[in-house]
Amino acid sequence: MVRKLFQCTAGLLLICLFFLASELFAQGKEKRFLDYRVHKNGKLWVGVTNFGQFGTDRGRGAVWPGSDLPGHEPQYINRGGLFFGGIVPSDETVGPDLNNPGDLDTLVSEGPSAWSAIDYREMYPNYPDERSAIQVRSSLKSSEFYSPDAVSEEDFISVYTDTFLLKNDYSWQTVKHQRPLGIEVVEKSYQFSLPFAEDIVFFDLVVRNIGKNLIRNVYIGFFADNDMGEAGSVNQTDDASGFMNVNSTGDVVNTAWVVEPDGDEGIMAGVVGVRVLRPVEKDGFVSFNWWMSDTQVSSKDDWGPITPNVYTGDPNENDPIGSPEYDPDKYILMSNGSFDEPQFDPVTKEFDPNIPAGAAPNDNSRFMISFGPLGPSETTITDPNDKMNGQTVKIFAPGDSILFTYAIIGGEGDPAIARSLGSFDPASFEDLGVNAFMAGIMFDNPGVDTDEDGYAGDDLDGDGIIDTGDGVPDFKGPPPPPSPILTVTPRDHTITLDWSAADPNSPNYDPSLVDPLNFQDPFISDDPTTPEDESKDFEGFRVLRSPTGILGSFEVLAESDLADNEIGRNTGLQFKYVDHVPNGIEYYYAVVSFDRGAPSFGIETLASSPLGNLTKMTASLMPSKNFSDKPVWVEPNPYIERSGFEDPAFFTNRQIENFRIIDFVNVPSPCTIRIFTVDGDLVTTFKHENPNSSRARWDVKSRNNRPIASGLYIFAVEAQNGETQVGRFLVIK
Repeated sequence: MVRKLFQCTAGLLLICLFFLASELFAQGKEKRFLDYRVHKNGKLWVGVTNFGQFGTDRGRGAVWPGSDLPGHEPQYINRGGLFFGGIVPSDETVGPDLNNPGDLDTLVSEGPSAWSAIDYREMYPNYPDERSAIQVRSSLKSSEFYSPDAVSEEDFISVYTDTFLLKNDYSWQTVKHQRPLGIEVVEKSYQFSLPFAEDIVFFDLVVRNIGKNLIRNVYIGFFADNDMGEAGSVNQTDDASGFMNVNSTGDVVNTAWVVEPDGDEGIMAGVVGVRVLRPVEKDGFVSFNWWMSDTQVSSKDDWGPITPNVYTGDPNENDPIGSPEYDPDKYILMSNGSFDEPQFDPVTKEFDPNIPAGAAPNDNSRFMISFGPLGPSETTITDPNDKMNGQTVKIFAPGDSILFTYAIIGGEGDPAIARSLGSFDPASFEDLGVNAFMAGIMFDNPGVDTDEDGYAGDDLDGDGIIDTGDGVPDFKGPPPPPSPILTVTPRDHTITLDWSAADPNSPNYDPSLVDPLNFQDPFISDDPTTPEDESKDFEGFRVLRSPTGILGSFEVLAESDLADNEIGRNTGLQFKYVDHVPNGIEYYYAVVSFDRGAPSFGIETLASSPLGNLTKMTASLMPSKNFSDKPVWVEPNPYIERSGFEDPAFFTNRQIENFRIIDFVNVPSPCTIRIFTVDGDLVTTFKHENPNSSRARWDVKSRNNRPIASGLYIFAVEAQNGETQVGRFLVIK
């Protein structure tokens, strides 16, 4: 008995010592401020971090916000991100066997862990506090993040590095990452909601050598962990990868893709891809490799094809079979010049016949698309003691910078077609090819001399049309006319939308603000031999409504266009619309402008983004100055957590606590509303001063901006004349 007691005590002591050591280790490490945001201004939602990772294990990587099944979110890439590889002289501190003349180290710093069995994240933001937070900018003047420096409707900006190794004598990184490359990355991502760009998110990087080493032959790659399925219940073993060299019209797009072979009953009808946009082919070469990953090295399910180097003919016999374990393995895949045959042929719908017998052919697919070698200068190694003697290499010296740009691209599919085929929609690959081509056009507009140095691109095929840009990013496409200035007014059972500020015949007309009728498209040239100005590209307006404000959820309530031309219905322009709706139901409204299209880009028509003048509004009785005959009441009452009362425009990456809503109905304007606990403690006070609404909205937070607890609450509404009404409501969480 005593012996057993001693054994138990010793065991508990060991456990206590283990947790104590863990705690001391954690105290010695300085935490980094890790941040995560989601691009939601387009149809393709993309998760972005401030540490070189794309998406998160528990968050979202690349998803569409819904299929034709309400509440379903198809997720294509769950987690991925950037790899940076290079060769440097060996470091004597690594080990005594690596300090001979001519020894070299192959290093790869990775944002995400490529293989969780042995890998760990190696990129971190600079600071342990909010100085490392992702910055947000927007070109939309209606946005709280508006900035004249914004490139897109939603810019995310972050800085991270691979150099954070030690703090207070405790190792921050694992043994594997004993030595960094010594790089800093400034990452900017851009998203546009325009129709031709709503399935594209750009990532523009400046990679700087902040260390002391001359890094040779840098390669940069994008790694994707393709956990495909419905977000929240992802099946990690059911996806397949491949590569699209050219699209259906013969345009070179070099896009890696991932697809769900069986379509998951129509939920996964589309396809998602990654395209490297900069540097271009003359500066290096692209490699594409895929593999199936397992938790055990060299198991039958841990396998990937071995493909010769298409540029040199090298058979690549030293390539890893399956998951790359260590830095040299990862660097081999990044630099091998391979274009692996697809894991799954989207035309024949057959899997790679070389997949080993007994292995699941679509088992937990991953891929790497990479580019290199990179470096601002080039030299030939002449040191006879150097293992690369005689080789010409690119050099990335301290202080040098490398520019790298890629895009996440979606190809949309029809869920009904996918269900009928028991697979994905084949048209999604056509759409992927179109969008990949458009990503290149937007990145560097052909024939546009952006830096005004006299060079605007090249005519590659000699047909007299400039096919390339000038090498300077534009991040622009054929723009639609701007959305008009919109005024939205609620009344009893009606919402009135008025954009007469764009009507030349209205006293409200103000061309100095926004003038869509006289919009000139810079992508369309005027023909001087005709009386018309062909660059003027406006056709009409559309009135849109949505219950959520999410792109893709808008219905067209009305459309009007110019009369007396050969385009559209020739209805004549309208500048006002009245929507008849029930009181108390919240809707999102927008009025967009549309044009005549851009035939040279294969675009029939373009409409401005609904986000340009998006307005949330609820029909209600007009408020009186004082109380009417109807009493004030609360909707909903009781308020029950997770019963649909949260703001529907927000979900997924933010705590739902931040978006709860309660309405006080039939209140006068102006008035003051106070909330108390049943014990008489003041919870909060706020004012209602909207002369057009008898509904006052509360975010269910205290005066300290904290979520309130479950319980019974008292409200008191005080009118301007001092009269007060009192009532109760219940909150259940």
